[in-house]
Order: sequence, then structure tokens, then C-alpha cells
Amino acid sequence: MRSGPMFAAAMAAMLLVASAAVVMPLLLSDEVTVAFTDKSNYETLIIAHETGMLEEAGVRPLLVTGGIQAAEALVTGSADMAAMGDGPAVRLLEADSGAMVVARFIGGEGMHRFIAHADISEPKDLEEERDGEKTRVGLQQASSTHGAFLRWAEGNNLDTDRFEIVPMNPMDIPAAMASGDIQAMAGSEPWAIATERVMGPSAWELGNSSGQGTHFPIVLVASERIIAQNPEAVRSMVEVLDRGNRFIMQNWSEAMGIIAARTGVASVEEQDFCGSLQFYEVGFNRTDMESLEMAAQVMLDFKRIKETPDIAARADLRFLPED
Repeated sequence: MRSGPMFAAAMAAMLLVASAAVVMPLLLSDEVTVAFTDKSNYETLIIAHETGMLEEAGVRPLLVTGGIQAAEALVTGSADMAAMGDGPAVRLLEADSGAMVVARFIGGEGMHRFIAHADISEPKDLEEERDGEKTRVGLQQASSTHGAFLRWAEGNNLDTDRFEIVPMNPMDIPAAMASGDIQAMAGSEPWAIATERVMGPSAWELGNSSGQGTHFPIVLVASERIIAQNPEAVRSMVEVLDRGNRFIMQNWSEAMGIIAARTGVASVEEQDFCGSLQFYEVGFNRTDMESLEMAAQVMLDFKRIKETPDIAARADLRFLPED
């Protein structure tokens, strides 16, 4: 199976750079920054940005391409807080940068979907060679989807050595499926629905992440520095997440329209489907903890991390709303 450089090693290297070149200048700045992705699974922050809630709270958005990049922004000091899924969060906590999980604001057990060419009729077909080569599955390396796919593969008794995982920018996945460069993909939204749109009847949903005992929490992580020096900024950010979720639930149609214009889906109807795969609630409970621990165990089993971080020790829940 093809794999990229170990995330933990990259994090360690970035920590050295950050301590030497980035963190000190930020200590002199009052600006507070949150890194997140302009895509489905981050609807709360998109609404907070588009409706002016972030600006009202004195928080500047830093748009990145995925949770992995959000984690990197936090480690390098480019952001004070960052939103990400369970996979990047686990890798970030393993890097032991002092960052703390402060809230979960979205979750959904079926948010990761696996789309395959129509001739792949069941999971076991991924192990079959095509034209003398292994079946190729495109996904974003080290993402929450990556962990969800590995867990799904294990649950279906698949030998991951018999097919090839191709690390990709998720934006390139639909075109790669259409060209035949890959024969299957794993992705959250809008990448899965975009693949279905491009492929039409030539592809179908082979499986998804439901039934794995986790709801794949999307979490807000805050840097050690911002928690120590400006805890009120963290509290305000969590309040913004709560307001954003309430806006979505109370103004669903309007919210889906706002989000659709930002996430790359083709229509409000597609965004409505993407949104329906999730729940919108600020908190952090035992299920969230177990979900992160499960993600860590899968990554350890597949050698994506060297050791499991102490999730409980890296969660600071004092910023959660009292209700």
C-alpha cells in the first residue's frame, strides 16, 4: 500500500519551525484566528463566517483545504484554534504540541461514503486486480475519512495489501474516478456527492461509515498559548459554534443555501442531503471520547501513528456551554 511521510514526524519538524519563527511574533498580536475548511462537515463555521458571527467575536477565519492543514496551522502558530475531524485530531494530539480539544460541534456516523465503479459490486471486489494491476482507491491521506475507510475495510475482512490506497487532494477525486485513474474513492462531502454527479450510473455507493460505533466528531482544538493567554477568546469561539448550530437548525433552508454557495456542491438540494448526514450540537461526551479513542486505535493498528495519545488528558471542557 502506498503511504506518505508520517504525520507525527512532520508535526515534530513543524514544532521546531514554529518555536523559532512563528510563535513569538504571535505572542505580540491580539488577533485571534481559527482555521477551518470551506466544505461540508464544517457548516457551523461557514455560517458563523457568512453571517458575521466570527467578526463580532473578533475572530479571523483562516481557510484551509482540510483538517490536516488546519492541524498544521495550529502547530505552526498560523492559527490559535482549528476545526478538524477525529483523524487529524488524533495525529495532532500524538504530536504533543500542548493543543487541547475544547468542543465537538458536528458529528454523523455515516458522513464518510465509499463510491466505486459499477463493476465493483461488493467490498471483496476491491481485492481483485484490473488489467493486471491492483484496484486503486483514492482518498485524502491521514484524514478522518482515511481512518473510517480502514475501519470499514477491516469490518468487511478486506486485505488492504491486495488493493492500493492512493493519497489524493480530495478535489481531484471526481475527475480521477471519471478518467479511470482510480476505481473507488472514500470521502466525506462534497467529494462523495461530486463523484456521484460526475459518474452518474457508472458508479454507486459501495459502503459508508455507519455502524462503526462512532459518530466521527468534528472538533475544535485550541493551542496551548491561546488557552493560557486568552481563555475568553476560546470561550467566545465555542459560543459562536453554538450560535452557528442554532442558526442552522432554526433556519435550515436558508442555512443550506448559504452553505451550498461555499462548499462546492451543485445545488441546495445536494447540500440538504449532505447536511442530513450529520447532527449539529456543541458538547463533548463519552461517545466523543470513545470515537477519538477508536480512531486512535485504528491508526495505531495500521501504523499511522506510533502510539495512542491520552485523549482524556488532552480535552479541556471548561469552555462548553452549561446547558
